[in-house]
Amino acid sequence: MASRRPITGQMSFKDAQHKLREAADEAGEAPPEIADPAPEATPDPGPMGVTEACDRINGALRRIEDGEPFEVEGEVGECTLRDHWYFTLKDDRGSRLSCAFFSFRRRADRDAARPEIGMKVIATGRPELYNKAGRLSFVVTRLREAGLGDLHQRFERLKVELRDRGWFDPTLRLPLPGFARRLLVLTSPDAAALRDVIETARRRWPGMELLLAPIPVQGDRATPQIARAIREARRQAPRLGVDAIVLTRGGGSLEDLWCFNEESVAAAIHESRLEAVEAHRDGGPAPVPLVAAIGHESDTSIAELVADHRASTPTQAAMELVPDASEHEEYLDGRAMTLRMLVDRTVERARGRCDLAARHELMRRPQRMLEPHRRRLDEASRSLGTALEKTAEQADRRLERAATRLTAVGPARRLADAEVRLDLAATSLRRAIARRLEDERTRVAHLSDTLRIMGPESVLSRGYALVLDEHGIPVRDSGSLASGDQVAARFHRGSADLRVERIREDDVESSP
Repeated sequence: MASRRPITGQMSFKDAQHKLREAADEAGEAPPEIADPAPEATPDPGPMGVTEACDRINGALRRIEDGEPFEVEGEVGECTLRDHWYFTLKDDRGSRLSCAFFSFRRRADRDAARPEIGMKVIATGRPELYNKAGRLSFVVTRLREAGLGDLHQRFERLKVELRDRGWFDPTLRLPLPGFARRLLVLTSPDAAALRDVIETARRRWPGMELLLAPIPVQGDRATPQIARAIREARRQAPRLGVDAIVLTRGGGSLEDLWCFNEESVAAAIHESRLEAVEAHRDGGPAPVPLVAAIGHESDTSIAELVADHRASTPTQAAMELVPDASEHEEYLDGRAMTLRMLVDRTVERARGRCDLAARHELMRRPQRMLEPHRRRLDEASRSLGTALEKTAEQADRRLERAATRLTAVGPARRLADAEVRLDLAATSLRRAIARRLEDERTRVAHLSDTLRIMGPESVLSRGYALVLDEHGIPVRDSGSLASGDQVAARFHRGSADLRVERIREDDVESSP
C-alpha cells in the first residue's frame, strides 16, 4: 500500500462527503450522489429506512481514499483491551475518533503496538458505520507507536546491508551441542528472561550448570557493553568449559530492544565467531555457538539474524539447549525394555532349539550319528593305503629306469675325459700367466730406463744445474730475477748459494 499522510481528528459524515467531492474533482468526474440527512427542496421520492441509510453511508465511507486503508495519527484516550481492543484517538484541537482493533485482525499484525492512555500511535484502517449502534468507528488493521517509523527504516536498511555482506549466511553458523552440560547466559540479573532460563533448565535437567555474565539490556549505553561482553564470552568460553552462549532478554517495544539491532552488536557476534573458527583451525579449542533469544516470538532482531541460532523466546532457548531428563529417562527405559525383549527372545529361541535337539533320535542314540563317519574313515584309510602302495611302486620303477640310463651313459668314462681336459687347460693357463709376467717385467724395465734417462738426476749428471729462487721455486726465465737476488744452484752432487750480478736476456752474449 502506498504511504499516505496521516489524518488527525474526528471524521464526520460531512467530512466524508467533502473528501468524496475532492476525489471526484481530482479525477475529473462528477461527484457521486450521497444522501444527505437533511431534506432537500427537490421532490422527495419518500423516506428511506434506517438500514438503507446506514448502508448508503457505509458505501460512501468505503469510497474514501479509493477504498484503500489510510493512516490516522493521534493520542490514545480511553482504552479498553480485552479480546477486541477499543480505544479513542484525539488531537490537540479536541477532535476524537473511536477505533476498534478486532482480535482476528490483530493476529494478522504480529508487531502491533499495545495502546496505552497517552501513547502516540499511528492507526491504519477504514471508517465504518456500525448499523445496530449507529456509531462511526475507525476499524484498525495495523497499529504502530508513533515515532518508530525511522527505527523500522533503519532496521530494514541494516538488515539488507548485512545480508549483502553475507553475515546471515547459514553456512557460517556453528552447530548446537548435542548434549550441553554448562551454559553461559548474557543478560541482566533482574531480567525475566534469566528467570525463564533458570526455571526451564532446572525443570528439564537439574544438574545443568548456568554461568551468568551480567549486561544491560536496554538503553543507549547498553550497546557497547553488550558488544564487549559478546567478544569476551567467545574468547573465554573454552576456558570456562561452556557448551553454548545464550544472549537473551524479555519482550518490549522496538525502542526497548533497539540495542540488539545496532551494527556494533552484530559485528561482535560475526567477528568473534570468525576469530574462534580461525583459532580452531590453528589448533585451538572448538568454537562455541551463540544462541540469541530477544523479546517475544514475534520480535526479530539483527542480533538474532547474525547469531548461530535464533530462539523465539528465552524459554525456547533453554529448551533447545538443555536436555530433557524425562525424555532421556523414557528413552533409556524404552531401550532397556527392548534389550530385555531381545534377550528373552534369544533365550527362548535357544531353549527351543535345545529342546528340539534333545528330542531328536540322534541325541537319544549318538552311536547311530557316528556310524556314517566311522565308515567314511575306514574307507578313507583303505584308499590312503592303496594310494601309498601305488606311489611307492611308481617311485621304484622310476628309480630303476634312471639307474639304467645312468649306466648306459658311463659317467666314469666321462669323468676321466673331463680330468684330462682340465689338466690340459691348467697347463695352458700356467704358460699364459708366465708369458704375461715376463712381458710385464720387460715393459717395467724399459720404463725404468726411460725414466732414469729423462729424470732430473740424469740431466744434472750431464753437467747441468737446477737454479732455485729464495722460495725454492725453479727459475725458468732470467726475466724473473733481478740483480742482487739470492738463488741456489743444485748440481749432480751438492749445491751452492749464488748472488745475481748481471742478467742477460740471450742465452749467449753477442761478440763485440
